Amino acid sequence: MVVKKLPARAGYVAALLLAVVMLILFLGPFWWPGESSSWAAFIRAALVIALLCAAPAMSRRSFAISPLVCTVLLLFAYLFINSVMADDDLKSMRRILLILVFFVGVGLVRPIGNFDWEKILKLSVVVVALFAAFSMINLAAHGAFVLGYRQMSLASSGVPDVADFGNTIVAGMNYGLFLLAGVWLTLRSRRRTEIALWLVCCAVIAIYIYFTFARSAWLASSVGGLVLLSTMTSGKLRRNILIPAAVIVALVLVFGFSELAYEVQTRGVTGRNEVWAAVFERLSGHWWFGVGAGTPLGDVRLSTGQVVRNTHGLYFEVLYQFGVVGLALLLATMLHAGACLLRARQTSELARLWLAILCSAGVVMTVELHTFVGSPNVVWEWLWLPLAGAVAISREARRAEG
Repeated sequence: MVVKKLPARAGYVAALLLAVVMLILFLGPFWWPGESSSWAAFIRAALVIALLCAAPAMSRRSFAISPLVCTVLLLFAYLFINSVMADDDLKSMRRILLILVFFVGVGLVRPIGNFDWEKILKLSVVVVALFAAFSMINLAAHGAFVLGYRQMSLASSGVPDVADFGNTIVAGMNYGLFLLAGVWLTLRSRRRTEIALWLVCCAVIAIYIYFTFARSAWLASSVGGLVLLSTMTSGKLRRNILIPAAVIVALVLVFGFSELAYEVQTRGVTGRNEVWAAVFERLSGHWWFGVGAGTPLGDVRLSTGQVVRNTHGLYFEVLYQFGVVGLALLLATMLHAGACLLRARQTSELARLWLAILCSAGVVMTVELHTFVGSPNVVWEWLWLPLAGAVAISREARRAEG
């Protein structure tokens, strides 16, 4: 009897561990009782243990292969070979294997356990909204919350190691993910109390994101919101949302024209064009396969005197380290995943969220994000998670087809 129950119990433990991993991945950047290295180490260990626990619950159907799985495996095969040949003590190879384990975790453990994304996202959105509210209230209480345009760059709570990101872009992107999750929860809720709760959470998080003045976070939130609106609403509901939104946009254009002109004409791409020119220059002779996984860009001195050490655009980092071949494989994987999610949106509400996050990342990666192959970070949340989610959904569809 104990033996017969082993697969079910193992599946439950695996699903529970993966749920804990996702909560730690989501909330760890806001607070973790230790260094960031211990946070990453916990995620690594929990992922491996979850897969080991899942093994007894696996069956032949657990290994269903979809076309998207083949595309993803081709991408990872190339990344793995490139990393083996790179001169970085196999650090990139270990990280690629970890990301692959993450894919397997999201794509394999989900069907064998009771892994409830909705509950995880609900808890995460509420907690993140509380972090945002605490940060703004605490700063205001200490006279450090300034309402003027770009008079303050919000990136911390005022309490060391509590929602303390040290960088407005990192802060904005961490909060932006949960703004999209909050919008997703709002649009799928039916009870007024739930809708009110998620609207309040979204409003608090959106206010925080605005005061980061991180344009990449603004862009990610806007693109993802539009995708969710287009895939989750229709008819009267869509009109009821679009009309007030259009009015708000019009008011911003009228009363915030000088600020918008400043962002476009004065700030522009803030020297990114010089960084990208340096990427192309240093790629000379390595266009096809890049300079190697994990190879740092080095110092790039801008005309302003500022020294930059990353490509300020994930696509450019992939091109620099993995070449045209690596970038083409990544784009093919993202497009294939997007197509799978687009087809699945009619039957899977979760597919709509993954699609929104993936579309947002696809746009923002042109001007921001870095560390393509790394330990758990923002790229894991905005790129690897929706890709892993797309793989899981495509495999479930494959199993349903028999």
